[in-house]
Amino acid sequence: MKYLISFLLITFFFVGCSSKKEVEIKISTKKDIDTISKKEQIIYNSIYEDINPFIDDSIIEDTIIKDTKDVMKLAFIYPSNIVAKYAKSSINTVLAYFDYKGIKYKLKIYDTLSEDEMNIQKAFNSAKEEGYTNIIALFTPRVTEFLQIIDTNGLKVYLPLTNKQNIRNYNNNFIYGAISYKDQVKKLFEFSNTNNVMFYQNSFLTNNIKNIYQSVFPNNRLSLEIKKEENSYEEIIDDLRIENSTLFLNTSIIKTSIILSQLRAYEIYPKVILSTQLNYNHKVFSLTQVRDRLNFILANSIDKVDDTLKDTISFYGADVIYNWVDYSTLVGVNYLYDQNSSGLITTRIEENQVMYKPKLFITTSYGFLEIK
Repeated sequence: MKYLISFLLITFFFVGCSSKKEVEIKISTKKDIDTISKKEQIIYNSIYEDINPFIDDSIIEDTIIKDTKDVMKLAFIYPSNIVAKYAKSSINTVLAYFDYKGIKYKLKIYDTLSEDEMNIQKAFNSAKEEGYTNIIALFTPRVTEFLQIIDTNGLKVYLPLTNKQNIRNYNNNFIYGAISYKDQVKKLFEFSNTNNVMFYQNSFLTNNIKNIYQSVFPNNRLSLEIKKEENSYEEIIDDLRIENSTLFLNTSIIKTSIILSQLRAYEIYPKVILSTQLNYNHKVFSLTQVRDRLNFILANSIDKVDDTLKDTISFYGADVIYNWVDYSTLVGVNYLYDQNSSGLITTRIEENQVMYKPKLFITTSYGFLEIK
């Protein structure tokens, strides 16, 4: 089944390893294309569509606008039941990069549905058999150890969601692209006093950050869990230990915004409020007032991106300003294409790990401002 996503019949098919699953990814519509100038319209150099890699009568259709370079063959493997909300945006980032670079390419997407080991093995085997040596694998760190024991000889595999710091063993033909929350917490520690307080939520990511925080911040006087259903925190914030503290918010952007607002409403004033990439999000400006964000400092590991590339990615519906998974995907596809020989991306890769440098920001009436 094909889906019309833009002119020139651009179509994606998501294929499950144990059962077929197709998901439409909408990058732009014909109406969208008609509203922009010819200069801004996207010219795709080459896209192939594959109906099902596990049957013999797969249909391949290609649209080639111009032949300037060898075909870049890339497989994108992901489990839709777990990371679907990241996958669409990550794929759009890849497409935008190819468009920006003017690359003739062949992209194939495998949906393993879950992180079932058999499905993952089948997807990698199929990609390898069909000649895809460059792979972006959008799996959580939970299965990274398994990924490293399957047969990936001859493949270059980029893992946007895994950091080398968090695994025991690593594979030389794997590149690890996740940001380091540990580095961010250490950077934030520069603004800590001896009265350290943390609010946190119970999730895989926030529990990981919580463990990092407790290992980095000594003299932790108070740790309070913010329940998912809680929206009023009077009893929680009405604690003398929060006054003049270093308050670390290990909470989602929605919870963080409520906490910031209620701290001011109840006239509770920490000395400084800290948070990681978790809250480096433009929504904070619409969810809070300027006075709510006084002394609010955030860590961010996303580097600046070429303006034209950034605009192209934004047009495709992805975000490399605030979404670190999209930025990690950009770093990965650029490295798989030419090892960043053009210097397009400022973030370096050393010993198979993307080397992010966390920076600290405050919020102003106009946006985020880096602390120099």
